[in-house]
Amino acid sequence: MPTMPTIFVCGATGAQGGAMVNNLLKSNMKAQAIARDPSSKASQALQSAGATLFKGDFDDEDSLRQGMKGCTGLFLNLKPDLTDISRELVQAKRILSVAKEVGIQQVVYSSGFAVPEPQRLRYWDPNSFVANILLSKQAVEAEVRSAGFKTWTIIRPGSFMANMLPPHVHMMYAGLVDKGEFATALTPETVLPMIDTNDIGKFGAAAFGDPDRFHEKEFEIASELLGMDDLVKSLSRATGRHLKVNYLAEDEVDRQKATNPFLAGQQFARDMVQFVDMDEVRAWGIPLGTFEQFLEREKDRVAQAYCV
Repeated sequence: MPTMPTIFVCGATGAQGGAMVNNLLKSNMKAQAIARDPSSKASQALQSAGATLFKGDFDDEDSLRQGMKGCTGLFLNLKPDLTDISRELVQAKRILSVAKEVGIQQVVYSSGFAVPEPQRLRYWDPNSFVANILLSKQAVEAEVRSAGFKTWTIIRPGSFMANMLPPHVHMMYAGLVDKGEFATALTPETVLPMIDTNDIGKFGAAAFGDPDRFHEKEFEIASELLGMDDLVKSLSRATGRHLKVNYLAEDEVDRQKATNPFLAGQQFARDMVQFVDMDEVRAWGIPLGTFEQFLEREKDRVAQAYCV
């Protein structure tokens, strides 16, 4: 009888990692992770669901070894450190090295849109802060390909629906919760490749369940293509509030983006949709969610966040 896959999940207490853990457990696989505080509410919820957590962090090799012991796969999911962009690559190398050392056979890396070919973006600036983030992930992708694992996969998710909720909504869409409106460098014509983190979990679990099918596959994933007006209208219906988006003039975007990396990122995102083919995403046969379904599933968090 084949051994049940056991996956080490990076960032398990976050939206993406948590979705990965939940989908692994639903697929009768095991999940292990490390957390700075295994007694936190998020950590306790994962353990109650069936995951195994150890105390540690990505800068501590010993805790990584403990967390990965007995694992067959690695879900690599790293958040850029906005104060030190180089840290993401350093951590990735450390995690991949320990994974090889303990005998992990498979890696699924969750990267990002445009990472292989960012120069295709209309507003690409190789010297910008946002570019440094994309180039860091590009370097991590190269590490995954060359690390020598038996099987590997790179998935590139779009814009997270979860960013419309705390804590990230206050940075990504400043003013939307407290004032009911926010300013953006996106345009009314911008179409965003939105992703429910639960769908990332579905793709990851599918890859760990069928390593050969997903070996050396690199692809973008989105749940639904939506404009910002569509997102705000859905949020307005879900919250009972009249929410509004203000599209900044181009000269205002240029004036602010040097000191506001989120505006710069939104300008980059204007033509991000070019990287995804929804027919190809659906061809994997994995059911995709919608923003309306996300809001319904997270209705308690939505109500709590937008009740002012």
